[in-house]
Amino acid sequence: MSEDQGGDTSPESSDSKNAQRFVAPPLEHVTYLKRFLHHDLVGSGLLLTATLAAVIVANVGYAEQYHNFWNTKVGLSWGANAGFEKTLHHWVNDGLMSIFFFLVGMEIKRELLAGELATFRKAMLPAAAAVGGMVIPALIYFIINRNGEGVVGWGIPMATDIAFAAGCIAMLRKWVPPALMVFLVALAIVDDLGAVAVIALFYTDKIAVEPLMIGSLLIILSFMMGLFGVRQTWPFLLIGAVIWLAFLQSGIHATIAGVLLAFSIPEKARYHTHHFHGRVRDLLDKFTKAEKDWDANEDMKESELKDLMVNPRQQGLIRHINTECHHVEAPLQRIEHKLEPLCVFIIMPIFAFANAGIHIDFGHIGETIFEPVALGIILGLCVGKPLGVVLAAYIAVKLGWAALPKGVSWLQITGVGMLAGIGFTMSLFINELAFRGVDPTHMERLMAEGKIGIFVASIISAIAGLVLLRMTCKEPQTQSTGGGH
Repeated sequence: MSEDQGGDTSPESSDSKNAQRFVAPPLEHVTYLKRFLHHDLVGSGLLLTATLAAVIVANVGYAEQYHNFWNTKVGLSWGANAGFEKTLHHWVNDGLMSIFFFLVGMEIKRELLAGELATFRKAMLPAAAAVGGMVIPALIYFIINRNGEGVVGWGIPMATDIAFAAGCIAMLRKWVPPALMVFLVALAIVDDLGAVAVIALFYTDKIAVEPLMIGSLLIILSFMMGLFGVRQTWPFLLIGAVIWLAFLQSGIHATIAGVLLAFSIPEKARYHTHHFHGRVRDLLDKFTKAEKDWDANEDMKESELKDLMVNPRQQGLIRHINTECHHVEAPLQRIEHKLEPLCVFIIMPIFAFANAGIHIDFGHIGETIFEPVALGIILGLCVGKPLGVVLAAYIAVKLGWAALPKGVSWLQITGVGMLAGIGFTMSLFINELAFRGVDPTHMERLMAEGKIGIFVASIISAIAGLVLLRMTCKEPQTQSTGGGH
């Protein structure tokens, strides 16, 4: 083969190609995979896929295998009679969802300290809207079910699924004002706080005092660790596992432990951010000086590895720089950043797959949605949510407690209220808790009606909210909003 055909094969050309292989990417470079995974629609898409997969499996002849799998018991034991076991379904709802609620708790704390809920006036509009969006749906459901066993499910239509709602509004990112996205996220966070309170107060089993006392003391210890300057994350996670176990044994739903632990995670770094630049600059200066030791090494002078490896002194400096990065980042931010992908891409899809597998009798679905439980949920989420959100927000503005965001109309607030009617994850979770105490012969039926009501209401709310927002947000927005949880 000629040089013209085969190209340049000289040593210089080979060295040039090797050098190109190790060129550092631009500092602002973001891979397509990272950009894809950080998009709001990805989490919503996974959640929807897991839901549809569960519904399909439960309706194509594999319902028995599906339920048998999730009813498989897995446990821990130590000693002769010590230990406990739960079904896989319980491990998902009481275990994995505790991690999800831990993340929710940290998001709430961050917003209360430095976000959209940090001042009274900023917090008042989404807070009032969230309260209205919880009370009105609960009242609608209660009125429809007041004389039946299903009345205990009044908390189901109170919830908003922040992942699905944020994913829907992200589809209209080019048209929706950024303030409207912020309003929806803040509303959903307050809504989550309300859902946590409802679970703790109304959907908790009989309480065992001793484990509850142990868990409470450990939560106090976690707060004290933060006050005394502990900034490593592993002590909080270790003590959190024990707190979760104590709450699991106490009768209070274990997810509450996740929220309480979240509020104990320190929100302050070890030192102020303005110290970081000088400290890291000093370390980088030492790193540059340490390069001379490597250059002076006779054995490495002619080696390609000379420019691709660091010497032991530089290794130590790199670890020191990593430590400084930990010191300047608050544990609250660090843990939240690590857990968000776990929750969005693993925990929530698993939860959806474990809880959405219901057999649907399509021949009688028209009758089922008019059963009191399903009808109460559908009207609560589809009608009560937007009505409560708009009415409460309007009262707050008229009383002078809050102001409508600039460039946002009441029709757009109504559209957000409709998206808030996507209950899904939290509604399914409360649905599992609400009917545990009813007659066992009716429990499965009530849960099934509740799931169908949640599915129908969430689909209607998503479509109605998207259509109304698209109609009222006609001008493309020049600003963009970041991806959210």
